[in-house]
Amino acid sequence: MDNLRFLGLPLLAWIPLLPLIGAFINLTLGRRFSKATAHSVAILAVGAAFGVAAYMVFGPLWKEFKAGHGGIGIEQTVYTWIEVGSFKAQLAFRLDTLSAVMILIVTFIGSLIHIYSTGYMHHESDPSYARYFGYLNLFTGSMLILVLAANLPVMFIGWEGVGLCSFLLIGFWYENENYASAGRKAFVVNRIGDFCFLIGMFLLFWAVKDTSVANNARGSLDFMNLKDPAVGPAYLQSFWGGERLAAAAGIFLFIGACGKSAQLPLFVWLPDAMAGPTPVSALIHAATMVTAGVYMVCRMSFLYASSTTALIVVSTVGLLTALAAAFMAFAQTDLKKVLAYSTVSQLGFMFVAAGTGNWVAAVFHLGTHAFFKACLFLGAGSVMHGMEAGGSTTPGDITTMGGLAKKMPITRITFMISCLAIAGIFPFSGFFSKDEILAGDWSVHPPGWPVWYGKFLWAGLLIAALGTAFYMWRLYFMVFAGKARSDAADHAHESPPSMVGVLAILAFFASIVGFLGLPHLQGVHLPSIFHGLAEWLEPSVTHTWYMPNMAEPQEIAGHASDATTFILMGIALSIGVIGIGIAYALYGRGPTKTVERLVDGPLAGAYNASKHKLWFDEIYDAIIVRPFKVVARGLFEVADRFIIDTVAVNGTAFVVGLFGRVSRWFQNGQVQRYLAGLVVGAALVFAITDCHEKASFSYRMVDNEMQFHAEPGAGVAGANAKLRWDFNGDGQPDKDAAGNLITSPDVSVRAGDVGSHVTLWIADPVSQKTITVTRTIKFDEASAPSEVSP
Repeated sequence: MDNLRFLGLPLLAWIPLLPLIGAFINLTLGRRFSKATAHSVAILAVGAAFGVAAYMVFGPLWKEFKAGHGGIGIEQTVYTWIEVGSFKAQLAFRLDTLSAVMILIVTFIGSLIHIYSTGYMHHESDPSYARYFGYLNLFTGSMLILVLAANLPVMFIGWEGVGLCSFLLIGFWYENENYASAGRKAFVVNRIGDFCFLIGMFLLFWAVKDTSVANNARGSLDFMNLKDPAVGPAYLQSFWGGERLAAAAGIFLFIGACGKSAQLPLFVWLPDAMAGPTPVSALIHAATMVTAGVYMVCRMSFLYASSTTALIVVSTVGLLTALAAAFMAFAQTDLKKVLAYSTVSQLGFMFVAAGTGNWVAAVFHLGTHAFFKACLFLGAGSVMHGMEAGGSTTPGDITTMGGLAKKMPITRITFMISCLAIAGIFPFSGFFSKDEILAGDWSVHPPGWPVWYGKFLWAGLLIAALGTAFYMWRLYFMVFAGKARSDAADHAHESPPSMVGVLAILAFFASIVGFLGLPHLQGVHLPSIFHGLAEWLEPSVTHTWYMPNMAEPQEIAGHASDATTFILMGIALSIGVIGIGIAYALYGRGPTKTVERLVDGPLAGAYNASKHKLWFDEIYDAIIVRPFKVVARGLFEVADRFIIDTVAVNGTAFVVGLFGRVSRWFQNGQVQRYLAGLVVGAALVFAITDCHEKASFSYRMVDNEMQFHAEPGAGVAGANAKLRWDFNGDGQPDKDAAGNLITSPDVSVRAGDVGSHVTLWIADPVSQKTITVTRTIKFDEASAPSEVSP
C-alpha cells in the first residue's frame, strides 16, 4: 500500500494529522482570527479527516474485505519510533474492519459536533472561541490515533491524548473553580486507570518477549503479532493464584478501560464532566473518550478469549455499573447529569456484551449509542440555549422547565426519537443493539463459568433497561410535557439552524442504523445489508475460545432458536414500554402528587440514596481524599517547611549570617583586637602542640632481628621530637657503627644485642622537656607487635 500516500506521508496518518494541524493553527494563531475563521479551520480539518477516512474505508479497505483480508486490513508505517534490544515499536497505523467503524463514527459525529458548536459557543470571546475549537480538534485527533494504532504503544499515545484533552475541555471555563476542579478530577481518576493499562501492556511484553512470530519479531506489541497463534501459549502460562497470564493482563487492561469508560469504581469523574460546554459532553460521552475502553477490549478479543476469568470480571463490573448508574439517575434534576449517568449505564451494557465474548453486539451498541446519545446531549444543549434566551440563570435544572414541546418543536422531536432509541423501542436503533446484548447473555456459556451466570447477566440487564426507559422518559416529560414551570421556560425559543440541523441528522441515523444488525434467524433470510455489521466485523474479532485442551474449538457465541429470539425481543420491548408507562404515570404532565408522597414516604431512603449518587463521592472523600490530604499536609509541614525551608535553606542562611556577625566583630579594623587575637592564637598553638598522646614504642621479631618503631605522640611536638635509643640496657644512648647517636624512629637491631629492657628518650623541642619510655622486652611474644604505656 505504498501508493496510498500524500505529501510523502501515508494516507492513514493524515486522518489523525488533519485535526491535529487544525488544533495547532487555532491554538497558536487563533487569537488573531475572527470567529468565522477559527471554526472554519476546525470544521474543515475534521471534515477532511472524515473524507479521507471514508475514502480509505469504502475504497482500499473494501477491496481487502472482499478479498477476505478485512481482519488484516491496511497497515502503514510512518517511521520506527522505539527500537531497544529485541523490542521494536513503530509509529504505525492499521485500518481493519473494526477500526473502520470507529473512525467513521468519530469523524462523522465529530464533524457534526463542530458544526453545532458554532451556534452554541457564539457568545464566547474570540481568543476563547479559537481555544475551544483547537481543543476539539486535538481531542478528535487523539481519539483517531487511539483507534488507528497498529500496536499498544501507539494506542497509549492516543489514550493519554484523550485524557489530556478531557482535562482541557471539562475545565474549559477554568475561571470557575468548580469547573476547574472537575477537570482535575477527570485527569487524576484517569491516571489511576492509565497506570494499570501500562502494567497490562508490560505484562504482555513480558509474556511475548521470547516468542517469535511469522515476521521474526520478538516482544512485539503489534496487534497482529499479539494475535498470532504462535503467541497463544504465552497467554496460558501460570501467573498468579494458578490463573493464566491472560487473566492478569486482561484485568489490568480492563482497569485502564474502567478509567476511560467510567466503570465502577472509576466512574466518578464522568458526571462532573458536565462542567464543560455541552458539545464537549456530547463529544466525550458519545463518540470519543468513553468508547475507548470498549474498543480496546474488543481489539484485544484474542487475549480475553484466552481467559474466561478476565471476561467474568469485565461482565460483572459492567452489570454492576449499569445497575448503579441507572439507580443514580432516577432522582437527578440536572439535565446533563441524567444523561451522564445514562452514558455510564449504557457503557455497562457494552462491557457486559464484551465480557460475554459478544464483541459484535458491544460495537453495535457503541455505534447506535454514539448517534442517539450525541443527539440527546446536543438536544440538552439546545434546551439550555433556549432557557438561557428565556432568562434562566439555571438552564440545566429540569424542575424549572416543562412545556417546551411547543416552544422548541424540532428539539423536542429529535429528543423524543433518541429517548425511544435508548429505551429500546422498536424500530429505533437502540432496540436492535440492546436486544443483541440481551440475547447474547441468555445463550452464552463460557468455559469455567457457572451455567446460570449468563441468565443472571440477562436478568440484571433487564432491570437496568427498565431503569433506563424510566429515567429517560422522566427526563423527557419533565422537560417537554405539561406546563411551563418558570418564566424562562415560558419565554424559551428554538435554537438556530446550525444546532437543530445537526440534531435532525443525528436523530435520522439513530432511527435507521439499527437495521444494520438485525438478528440472524434460521427461518428468515434477509439481504446481507441487514446483517452487515456482523459480517463486516467478523474478520477482526475472535470467534472461538482459546482452550488448547479442547478436542475441537468451541465457538464463543451461543445460538438460540427463532422462537427464543422472538420471545427475548418481546420481553426486552415490553420492559421498555413498562418503563415509559411508569414514567408517564408519574411525570406525564409534570411531577404529580404521587411522586411527592412516594419520595417523602416509603421511597424516601431510596430517593436520598439516588439523589446523593449512593454517596460515592463522600465515601471516596472520607477514605481516600481526606487521608491523602492529611498525609500531603504532613509531608508539606515536615519535609518542605521544616527540613527544606527551615533547616536546609533558612538554617544555612542563619549559620552563614551568624558566622558573618562573629567575623565582623573580629574584622573591625581595630589593631588592638588583631594583636589580642594573635597572642591568643599563639597560645593555642603552644597548648595544642603540648597536648599530644602518651609516647611509646612497639617492637617485633623478624627472622633474627628486632624491629623497633617509635611513637612519640601526635601533633606538632610529636612530629619534631628528637629521639635517642638504649637497646643494651646500660642506661646510655646507643650509637651506630659510625659513632652517631641513633635517632631514627624505625630501627632494626640484631636480637642478640637487645637487653631485657629498652629505653626511648623523646626530647620535645617546644617545651624543652624529655620523656623517657622504658619497656621490658618479651622475646617469646615478639612475633607480633606489642605496645605498653610508659
